[in-house]
Amino acid sequence: MTAVADTTGAVEPTAIDAERDGRWGTLEWVLLAVAVAPLVVAVVRRSGTRWIPIGDNALIELRARDVFSFDHFPFLGTWSSASLTAGKDLNHPGPLLFDLLAVPVKLFGGATGVALGVGLINTAALVGIAVVARRVAGRAGFAAGLAVGATLGFTLGSGMLTDPWNPHVLVMPALFVLVCAWAVASGDLAVLPWMLAGGSLCLQTHLGYAYLIPGLVVAALAGAGVVYRRRWRIDPTARPGDLRRMRTVAFASFATVLVLWAQPLIEQVSGDGQGNLARIVTSTGSDEPTIGPRIAVRIAGSVVAVPPGWDRTSWIEAVPYTPYDADGRTITPDGLVGLGPAVFGLAVFVGVLGVLARWGWRRRDRPAVVAVAVAVVAVAIAVVSLAIMPIGPLGLTPHQMRWLWSIGAFGTLAGIVGLIRTAPLRRSPVVRGALVALLALSSVANLSAHDQPAGPDTFTESIPVARSISDQVREWRSDRPVVLDDDDLRYLEPYSAVVIAALLQAGVDVRVDDEGLVRQLGDGRRAEGDEPLVVTLYEGRAALEPPPAGERIAFTSPLDATQIDQLLAGERAMIDEITAFGIVLSAEGERLAADGAFGRTADEIVAAAFDPATFVTGGFAAELVAAGALQLDPAVRPLFESTSELRRQVGTTTVAVVVRAA
Repeated sequence: MTAVADTTGAVEPTAIDAERDGRWGTLEWVLLAVAVAPLVVAVVRRSGTRWIPIGDNALIELRARDVFSFDHFPFLGTWSSASLTAGKDLNHPGPLLFDLLAVPVKLFGGATGVALGVGLINTAALVGIAVVARRVAGRAGFAAGLAVGATLGFTLGSGMLTDPWNPHVLVMPALFVLVCAWAVASGDLAVLPWMLAGGSLCLQTHLGYAYLIPGLVVAALAGAGVVYRRRWRIDPTARPGDLRRMRTVAFASFATVLVLWAQPLIEQVSGDGQGNLARIVTSTGSDEPTIGPRIAVRIAGSVVAVPPGWDRTSWIEAVPYTPYDADGRTITPDGLVGLGPAVFGLAVFVGVLGVLARWGWRRRDRPAVVAVAVAVVAVAIAVVSLAIMPIGPLGLTPHQMRWLWSIGAFGTLAGIVGLIRTAPLRRSPVVRGALVALLALSSVANLSAHDQPAGPDTFTESIPVARSISDQVREWRSDRPVVLDDDDLRYLEPYSAVVIAALLQAGVDVRVDDEGLVRQLGDGRRAEGDEPLVVTLYEGRAALEPPPAGERIAFTSPLDATQIDQLLAGERAMIDEITAFGIVLSAEGERLAADGAFGRTADEIVAAAFDPATFVTGGFAAELVAAGALQLDPAVRPLFESTSELRRQVGTTTVAVVVRAA
């Protein structure tokens, strides 16, 4: 077959050039519609009153609203949990995610706007993957890019396609950045500004991309340099025109970076103290424990190379949450793939790609060779990033490394591209039919609802509670500032951010005094100490009897008013009974205590009953009654059992919001 040199200096078969340069056909538009369908359905499913952002997602919604606020305009991303190990408060580098969500949230409200905004981000990334893959590898690349993107969407699950939590919202954009790196390294410099835009979104939104994105940019530019040096050796007359185009691309790239990084740069130079970018840079190199190379290889192998990486369960099971060992510095992941299988899997992964690259090299097929090179470089960057990554305050948590799923998807794409561009398969209708089938199956399977148990949306039972609380709080009005009482809030509780967002929507001036929350919400919301009102959130049993001095502005519980009265009266009777007669464990209770079922010995359980009020209202008595662990007099058994059944229903879905004078 005759070979021709294209405008980037690539030497490829004429048929593939014609494929790449031709207009889109009807089939391509149909495939694109099929790939995007799950995203549309996911947005519709979470629009209106079906869903509400909770926890960190509510803070993201809040800051998206602030983009149109003069006083609270965001210059940084969300506060980072890396602050807990760095010894200083850090934010993720930039607010680009807030900027992208601002218009949908402004036009359509919080829940619908956030779902629509995230859906548009993922849709743009998926379409970008297909378009850029088509630029590099023709229509077969287009089909492969869509198929891999749709399969990654299936792995995420429909709920994740509209999830704004920063580790989750970046998975599809990160795959787009990898595909752009493939294009740039192949010599298509026109894609560079788009790569920098996608990379800026990833890097600004989560610090976990601090090594991956710069590493990919450097690798892509290095690959482009090799392409053009070879091109100029073959055809020196092409150099002047190429240099003119390079200057244009360089200007567009510089402008893209300058515009997208303007907010964090302004914060860096305008603050009175140390700017956030300087804080991030100076927080590296500390003596905090890191993941280390052995576990890094095991993690990378678990996601990238060891099946079933595409299965939805891998999102939860491939990298298990692992708390610190007793020494407080090391971790022993239970369930993580062993070092041997991980090394073997990565070796097979790289070996297969190497064989495909060798075939491509013999055919002078640059797209196939470069795809493999980018995939291998990305895996190498991933392993190094993981090895030096701080373990974190909670231990090993998978949200730190969600970009691994993007790298695994791109590795699969590189393999598919290398395979379908071999001579026997290049024009095979069977191969293209298989790609179309994979795309269709992934998209259809992802039309049904599926929420991964990860991130703020893990607490699905809290979402309707949060909506009820939000609706009630928005009805309250005050022309005086309030400060949030965060002293007794449990870690990762989902409601306080919802309350803050609702108060702000009601026009209430909300302030905070916790430094982490100040970093989350902006310095303009720092408490001054003279705020006349305090808003307090109560969960569980405490929400049933908040302090009488305050005004309850919101309340929700699975119990109705009659049941609450019955519970409170029954608890008082139980307290009186235990005060008078104490408790006696049954034989079953003795056995369960000996087995550690309650986390206390039998003697410790009996001792706890010496404080009857805490023993009953704290829920421990209800737990023992449900387990049949107490010897109960027949005369009081019905009271204990009915009251304990009501008490067990009072959990984190019972919430009260109270405003009181400072």
